[in-house]
Amino acid sequence: MRHVRALTASVAAAAAVALALLPVAGASAHDYLVSSDPSAGATVTTPVEQVSLTFNDRVLDLSGDGSSSLVEVTDASGRHFETGCAMTADTVVSAPVALGPEGAYTVTYQIVSADGHTVSNSYAFTYQPPAGTVAGAGSDSPACKKGGEPTQSPSATATTPAGAQPTETAGTAAPTAAADDSNNLGLVIGIGVGIVVLAIIGVLIVVLTSRRKPAAADGAAGSEPPAEDDDPLK
Repeated sequence: MRHVRALTASVAAAAAVALALLPVAGASAHDYLVSSDPSAGATVTTPVEQVSLTFNDRVLDLSGDGSSSLVEVTDASGRHFETGCAMTADTVVSAPVALGPEGAYTVTYQIVSADGHTVSNSYAFTYQPPAGTVAGAGSDSPACKKGGEPTQSPSATATTPAGAQPTETAGTAAPTAAADDSNNLGLVIGIGVGIVVLAIIGVLIVVLTSRRKPAAADGAAGSEPPAEDDDPLK
């Protein structure tokens, strides 16, 4: 009986551990920004031709050409100063820029981290170029639209009618969501199957153990020697 109780307790403990790991597995670590150039909060006093972002782990390239990541550089008015689509190289994502006049700029990025989840954030820096530095014209629209395709050049977008809405920058949100659902579903199914298998094994062992004990008891009873016949007439 003690063995049965110990086995039952072990199966229950294994199931509890597996259930406890579900939220942990579902919240696996996402990529995070390690460093950037320009860096967050910095005051840059030299011309900037590129924004570079370095992450702690590999950035997924869903498009196959490195452009599935998204990087936008805007000033306080929301005008864009990135001049091309972002490019992905292992842990580094970069985009060409041509900054305008001095002032505050915001870098906004969206990437697909190594675990398949979309990661997005932004940070600010201040630009104070030397006197005489040519300022970029900027654009009312992002340099890249959905799928990493370039939009119009800054010179062409300068004629965009007032009130025109910027191009959506959802980037890879749709395929990323599908990848997230697939990864999470597979993980949950795998853990669920493991719990069911453990439970079945535990039940089978309990059933087999309970069947063996009566048989053993019967055998023990049958091994007793027959009672002696004390009748002297026989």
